[in-house]
Amino acid sequence: MKLNLFTDVNENYIQTLCMIFFPGAKFGQDEVVTEETPVVTVKTEKEEGKIHAFATIRVGEQEAKADFAQSIREQDEKKAGKIAVGKAVFRAGEMMFGYTPAWGILTGIRPAKISGGLYEQGLSEYQVRRVLRNEYFLNPKKAALLTAVSVNEKKIIDALRPNSCSLYISIPFCPTRCAYCSFVSFATKRLLSLIPAYLERLLKDLDLVFDLIREKGLTLSTIYIGGGTPTSLTAAQMKMIFDKIAEHVDVSSLDEFTCEAGRPDTITPEKVKVAIDAGVTRMSINPQTLNDEVLLKIGRCHTGEDFFRAYDIARSLGIKYINTDLIAGLPGDNYRSFSKSVDAILRLRPDNMTIHSFCIKRSATLTVSGAGEHYSITGGEAQKSVDYSQVKAKLAGYIPYYIYRQKNTVGNLENVGFSQPGAEGLYNVFIMEELHHIFAVGAGSVTKLVSREAGRIERCFMPKYPYEYLKMTEDEIAAHYNKKINSFFETFVDPYR
Repeated sequence: MKLNLFTDVNENYIQTLCMIFFPGAKFGQDEVVTEETPVVTVKTEKEEGKIHAFATIRVGEQEAKADFAQSIREQDEKKAGKIAVGKAVFRAGEMMFGYTPAWGILTGIRPAKISGGLYEQGLSEYQVRRVLRNEYFLNPKKAALLTAVSVNEKKIIDALRPNSCSLYISIPFCPTRCAYCSFVSFATKRLLSLIPAYLERLLKDLDLVFDLIREKGLTLSTIYIGGGTPTSLTAAQMKMIFDKIAEHVDVSSLDEFTCEAGRPDTITPEKVKVAIDAGVTRMSINPQTLNDEVLLKIGRCHTGEDFFRAYDIARSLGIKYINTDLIAGLPGDNYRSFSKSVDAILRLRPDNMTIHSFCIKRSATLTVSGAGEHYSITGGEAQKSVDYSQVKAKLAGYIPYYIYRQKNTVGNLENVGFSQPGAEGLYNVFIMEELHHIFAVGAGSVTKLVSREAGRIERCFMPKYPYEYLKMTEDEIAAHYNKKINSFFETFVDPYR
């Protein structure tokens, strides 16, 4: 689509607004423009005490115009401009399509930062909901969900240990690739053959990062081994990682120790026992759906029965907390099928249940093969499926404790983690709300250094692919960590120190 911008408001923000009404839209300079290409024009003017925004949406012969004037609060002109533009584009989109998006003009991956910030200002729950509805145009259902998440997150935030941090360990390998996954090459035979060399490098880097954590006087709160699929490793390979962790950390002192086991077809009693013996307290076992036809279509090499078998192994051997993931809106799935999956999972009484909304990633097989059909403004049956999951989870005694949103999600829907009270996944909250430092090791990992006091976050990216990661020398990796980490700690004071 084409944008005509006459404003200082951030272009990326405006693009995100446009994608609410034009999911999957592309904004590149080389996009072919035709008479049917959507054109969005945005203009702002500064008037006495306010920012006035004007938005026009044109698609072929159809055109919709709207404007909005936002008062400029003290030292908040930038925010006033964003709100004015957001409301003008939103209203023009409503007029063009006759549809009111449930999340209003609220964009970004971490919506709970908005509601959490309102609570920090001393607003009551009623007042927070009112601001979300009136200022951000959320519908009452989403405003209630977001406030509930913030209330439950606050308990975790308030209990955060001083001077704490977390560690993420990346195992970016899977036995096969899912059709909706963007990390296509991580499952090729050539990359799987790199696992021994990858582990050798990973163990050395763990030594380096554990030393840095000690040097900075930090205490580990959580460790999260993610992927990919960590259980695509053998039990012996998993034990190598666990043994290295035990060299540096008394795992009994951790608040949480998670190992993802997302693919039921990779789970064996031997692997689960190795994890339990190592002190793992939380494991994710993810069916995504219990509809075997849909599983086959999306490239998952397991059945619903395989999931139940894997779940039973983990539960019977004594994993303390088990998380299960479902995805609403998968190609080939529908409301009736998805609701059956929700009901079956809830009968198991897992400690956590995360309901994701299908996200269309541009490099995924489904998208590359011409899956423009998956883009939807309203989300179709996915919206009904998400609503059903949230009602049923609440009735079953689960609470929503973390939330995030992504671009190009069907119906602009959300991803929500539900928990039995007291069984919340701490790392999920720490990473979403950016509460403390998260050190990360391995290909595709991102170390995130956080100074909440200064409002500053520094990210250190490792190469995305294992073969790129293995090309780095030990000196290059040491420099990668030391340069940014030392500079950050010299500049910013951790508010929890």
